[in-house]
Parts: sequence; C-alpha cells; structure tokens
Amino acid sequence: MSFFKTATLSCLLSLPLVMTAIADDERKLIDKKPAGEPTTEKEFLVRAIACEVAEVKMAEKAAKSANSADVRKLAQTIADDHKKVRDNLLDVAKKMRIAVVEGVDQKHRDEYEKMSRLTGAEFDREYLRCLVDGHEKSLKMYKKWSKDAKDSDIREAATGALSKAEDHLTQAKKLKTRE
Repeated sequence: MSFFKTATLSCLLSLPLVMTAIADDERKLIDKKPAGEPTTEKEFLVRAIACEVAEVKMAEKAAKSANSADVRKLAQTIADDHKKVRDNLLDVAKKMRIAVVEGVDQKHRDEYEKMSRLTGAEFDREYLRCLVDGHEKSLKMYKKWSKDAKDSDIREAATGALSKAEDHLTQAKKLKTRE
C-alpha cells in the first residue's frame, strides 16, 4: 500500500476518536456552568440557552409519555414556546458573536433520566414538579435581565421569555394541584 493510501486510511480511522474528543470537550464546557446567577450578558445568554434546550427536551418527552391528556397538551405548548425562546436567544447570541454549544448540563440530564424511568401518574407528578421548580428559577433570572441588561436585544429576549415563563408556571401550578 502506498504512503498516501496508508496516511488517508489512518486519518479516516482516527476521525471517530477526534470527534469523540471534541464532543467530550464541549460537554465539559456545558457541565462547567457556574452555580450562581449569571453576572454578565454573555453568561446570561449561555445559561438561558442551556435552560431552554433542557426545557424543550423534557417537554418533548412529556408530550409523548405523560399519562394525563392535560399534561401532554401543556408539555407540547411548552416545547413549542421554548423552541421559539431558544431560537430568539440564539439569534441574539449570534448577533453578539457569542458561540454557544447547545447541550444539556448534568443537572438537567439527571432530571431527564429520573423522569424517563417513571410512568403514569408518577411521571406526570415528577414532570410538573420539575416544570414548576425550573420555571420559578427561570423567572428570577429573566426578571433581572429584562431590567438590567444593557443590550436592548437581550432585554427584549429576556422580557419575551419572562412572559412565557410566567404563563407556563401558572398553568403548571394549576395542573399540579389537580394531579
């Protein structure tokens, strides 16, 4: 075999290893999010996008797996709304030339795995619990940045997300008391 063929074959065979290493590095960046509230507009965008990605994933799971038709309907609405919020935040990040890796952090992956093991009414209760907890935390973050952000695009995106989060929280609490 010629040198060129050997070198090409070696490159092709090592490509999956390189891609795996790159994916692992991106996962480490996602998992290293600071525990406290974001302090810069860039941190806010990264955190908000990560929350929106997780919210969409969990809502899509609930839209398929929930026992209650009302929970499935709410989950589908939430998935659709959070996709729009996520896309809006990604557009703002792109305008600001901030590269964001769309992934789910460890906390949200753990919640998703826990929820995935449940069925029936237990699934619905856990999803609604996660929904209420997550939206209460998101409300605080979006309220702050809808007022404090210096960038008008960030303020506008946070205000839109805040409105959706308030609506979702109200609906989730209402369903939670019925379930």
